Amino acid sequence: MDFLLAFVLTGLVASSGWIVWGLARGWARTRDRRHQLRLARARSAAEVRRAEVREIELANETYQDFVRRHPET
Repeated sequence: MDFLLAFVLTGLVASSGWIVWGLARGWARTRDRRHQLRLARARSAAEVRRAEVREIELANETYQDFVRRHPET
């Protein structure tokens, strides 16, 4: 029993660096994924806003063109 406990403890000590490294790496990847997702959402929202502004600008240009071509008499 003591041998088994010593064997398990030695194995844990020997692999604890790899375990810590794996946990740290996993945490960093999760943090990076969340960051990339936030950036993608922000880009998407900005793109939608630009499209809405462009749609308003096109409608205004169309209206101004109509007014120029059809002046009221």
